[in-house]
Amino acid sequence: MTSERVLIVEDEALTAATYGEYLSRAGGYRQVHLSPTLADAVRFLSTQRREHGSFGVDLVLLDMNLPDGHGLEVLRRMRSAGFTGAVLAMTAATDMETIRQAMALGVVQYLVKPFGYPEFAERLRSVRELSTGLSGTGSAGSQEEVDRAFRHHGTSGPSDLPKGLVEDTLSTVIAALRAAADHPGTGRSAGEVGGAVGTSRVTARRYLEHLYRQGLVERTARHGTPGRPENEYRWIGTSP
Repeated sequence: MTSERVLIVEDEALTAATYGEYLSRAGGYRQVHLSPTLADAVRFLSTQRREHGSFGVDLVLLDMNLPDGHGLEVLRRMRSAGFTGAVLAMTAATDMETIRQAMALGVVQYLVKPFGYPEFAERLRSVRELSTGLSGTGSAGSQEEVDRAFRHHGTSGPSDLPKGLVEDTLSTVIAALRAAADHPGTGRSAGEVGGAVGTSRVTARRYLEHLYRQGLVERTARHGTPGRPENEYRWIGTSP
């Protein structure tokens, strides 16, 4: 599989190095350049277009507060020059004006610092799903395909839950896992989650396995308990 080419725009060297490690850990990504300033990012992109005819970038990890300007200025220039790739904002900026402008410029995910690898991996997965869903040419074959693309983009659409699962119960299961996450090292079995939310163990397990497939929980074997072997689940995501 061809690795996606990533431009990191981040002025803090240690933070940028951490992002590089996260990308390597996730797999399927290749950092092509690190820009610590607005000027460097503009210079790199201009050189790329002049020498290669394209930006040579599939994904931008974008900080907002740069020493010599605002990160969104980098994105404005890229968009005006025809860049249609994905942008993941990773910043401490939480003012609504910045968030609105980021959305208007097509930022598909917005991570507020500080955050860890699980949150980063979750957003990266969402970005990859969006890129995959919008790849190729031709037309969407149905309203469902259009809804799926907008759902990955962060726009409301019909639920994409497996048959038999419902949003309200899923939210209750997530709440139970989040409550357990307040106590480090504590996971919940399907039976325990079922008891907490008022469903059977089998039903709870279906929701837990769905969250596991989505990369939002980790699943480990529980040892040292009598009876049949069972798994326990720990919440590692930030949103369903």
